[in-house]
Amino acid sequence: MKSSYNFCNKLFHGCGIAGMRLLDSGSVQQVVTSPPYGTMRDYGGHSFYFKSMANELWRVIKPGGIVCWHVQDQMTDGAESGESLRQCLYFLELGFRLPTNLTIEFSKYGKHSFRYGQPIQHVFVLSKGKPRVFSPIMDIPNDSAGRLHTYKEQLKKGIASRTVRINPFRKRGVHWSYSVGTHNTSDRVQHPALMPEILAHDLIRSWSKEGDLVLDPMSGGATTAKMAFLLNRRYLGFEINREYHDIAVARMQKTSEEAAKPKFNKRR
Repeated sequence: MKSSYNFCNKLFHGCGIAGMRLLDSGSVQQVVTSPPYGTMRDYGGHSFYFKSMANELWRVIKPGGIVCWHVQDQMTDGAESGESLRQCLYFLELGFRLPTNLTIEFSKYGKHSFRYGQPIQHVFVLSKGKPRVFSPIMDIPNDSAGRLHTYKEQLKKGIASRTVRINPFRKRGVHWSYSVGTHNTSDRVQHPALMPEILAHDLIRSWSKEGDLVLDPMSGGATTAKMAFLLNRRYLGFEINREYHDIAVARMQKTSEEAAKPKFNKRR
């Protein structure tokens, strides 16, 4: 049995870089993770070694697999650090492709008087070759929904006209906007920088299939693991901070117990 399968549906206390070194090369379909944003928060005094982390991600991801790297620049002396862009360039140097660069907005209002808005939150959607899975979320209303649309298609034997009915919804673009309330989780977790559940959910839904292994090497409060579990994916997480790991384990235990409860239909 491949060693990576022995790690399925588990959360480990330990360094994500060291943890990934125990996995087979090319064994992970998707990574959804959010690294520290500079020095904006204290993560128990642990250092973040970006290049070592990126190198291991390149090794463990499958051909066609996806790394979703959720990051935001720190403001330093009135300017953005640019660290997220340097990280993206290093991923490209390793051989990753960048099929999609998502911008994420939770608040439309900036708290700085000298600039427009907040620093952008990016999700760099990085692939090892051509993505194996892409299931686009169709939730943008079409103004012309239900109408018939005729277009011309170039064929080998000439041009053909086709008529289709416009769908009620179309595919999202690269700017994902969520209401402020969705930044929080559905359960109360004492963690300073949880990834929003809705964001992890949408990323996993878009770039993996049921049964795939979804990894978070900096799992924090286990948001990636929770959403992977609820979407019928296998999950794996490493967290170096003991306090956050204990929070994650308790959270996944609660999620598992709630999922196992019988579902009753309410009588009308």
